[in-house]
Amino acid sequence: MVYRRGVGPIRWLRRSAEGRTELVDAPVRPTPEPVTVLLRVASEALILQDEAEAVLAAVGRHEHLGTVAPRAGPLVRRFFALRDTLPRACLDPQLNRLSQVLDTICYHHAMQVATALEFLAVEWRSERLRSQVSAIAGLGAPAALLEDVYRELSAAR
Repeated sequence: MVYRRGVGPIRWLRRSAEGRTELVDAPVRPTPEPVTVLLRVASEALILQDEAEAVLAAVGRHEHLGTVAPRAGPLVRRFFALRDTLPRACLDPQLNRLSQVLDTICYHHAMQVATALEFLAVEWRSERLRSQVSAIAGLGAPAALLEDVYRELSAAR
């Protein structure tokens, strides 16, 4: 098959956008209410928080990095992904505040797990690092704050 310049299968790439038809596979869905999005994020973060606590406990017990990392990596990614789903600005100042709190908590949880994993990876370098890894206990006060935010969002709905 011989193609001349300007003729052939590549020609459609050079056409202008006018006259093209865009195919959409899924129906357009309305944007959910901010309180619904915030409640969903808080619910998932609470579930992930339990797994993050278990991962941090495994790090504190100095379990092998090869068994802890496959559990920790997806958690870190998911906490960061939850931050991306939060509404950036809400008309209601209370919901706006809760969105910012959830953003901070998800960031904290992701960084806590990631940092604990990094400490576990290099704990062999010094006794001080090893003692720091032993001191890792959990997610701390932000974990309790997440539960409070969830309760507040449940009541607001």
